[in-house]
Amino acid sequence: MRSALRQLCRHGIEALRPQKNNAKWRPPVISKRVAADLRKMAIRNGTYGKFDTETGIGWDPVWDAPKTKVAKNDILLANINNNNTAEEDTDMAVVDDLLTMGSNQGGIQSIRPPKGHKRERTRESRAQKIENLLAQADEKIEEYRLEREGKKPKPGIAEEFKRIAKKSSW
Repeated sequence: MRSALRQLCRHGIEALRPQKNNAKWRPPVISKRVAADLRKMAIRNGTYGKFDTETGIGWDPVWDAPKTKVAKNDILLANINNNNTAEEDTDMAVVDDLLTMGSNQGGIQSIRPPKGHKRERTRESRAQKIENLLAQADEKIEEYRLEREGKKPKPGIAEEFKRIAKKSSW
């Protein structure tokens, strides 16, 4: 079991948060990169949504990074159409729409599958190509052997004499 999984089993969400010890902030025990790897592994394995502390398998959705909160007043101030003549009801409707969408639109459903290595992505096409080449291999081997046989000199003293006579320049 990875060290990060042991820490998650032991401390839970506190392993993902920075801690203040002796008036100093300490970084989280589990970095965000490692936490993201564990989360993606749980999604791939289908264990997202539950966490077993005995085996260290899964990911609790409570551990996900919180969505950024935007204050309604900040949105109202940033809204270009917010002038004195505009109705307040329409502005509040825009604010509510922006807050419900949030910065992480779609949540967990928007995660693309991992890209992986090229050798993993092209494995099926390579296997198909190899099977096609193996189907033709016997014919090619036979062709090659016949070609090599055709290049060999014919046996016999007469053929040997002709070959030697060709080489001589006299």
